[in-house]
Amino acid sequence: MTSEQAVQTIIEKCTTLGIPFMIVGSLSSNYHGIERSTKDADFVVELKTDQLRTLANELQPTFQLNPQPTFESVTLTTRHIFTVANLAYEIELFVLSDDPHDQERFRRRIQVDVYGRNAWVATAEDVIVMKLRWYHVDPRAKDWDDVRNVIAVQQDRLDWNYIYHWCDLHGSREHLDAIRKSLESAGL
Repeated sequence: MTSEQAVQTIIEKCTTLGIPFMIVGSLSSNYHGIERSTKDADFVVELKTDQLRTLANELQPTFQLNPQPTFESVTLTTRHIFTVANLAYEIELFVLSDDPHDQERFRRRIQVDVYGRNAWVATAEDVIVMKLRWYHVDPRAKDWDDVRNVIAVQQDRLDWNYIYHWCDLHGSREHLDAIRKSLESAGL
């Protein structure tokens, strides 16, 4: 199985089981920006009781659910990690939280083609907001680069008032302004 096939499988299983989902993280920034390699696929999911166990059973034996959930520190949501057999690749499912931006970005998700499958993906604006939110807490160069690339590709199609609103609330506006200034300096 390839990483693309792993993502296709998760999309298909979530759709079949009626699990609302949204692709986030690097796959969503790849969709809206410039593609880069990644060792995982991140999904936000709205899980009902027992759906995780049903999903895990449906995905076996190729996908193994780590029995110990973890917590994502920015939105304080539960994260479930599936490893893919014979592939250095993980599928991370983040349970939709009560965080206001988490709720809003899930509401605003868009339906697009991902690896030949009909899938829900975070909007370009929400990719920018979340990558900056994570960067503000844990500065990783790849998040900075992803934001820069999404802005460079999407440019005038972005809803800047929406982005400014959430960056101001999350305290990440200075990072956004620095990225925009670096793009202007580069003539982009």
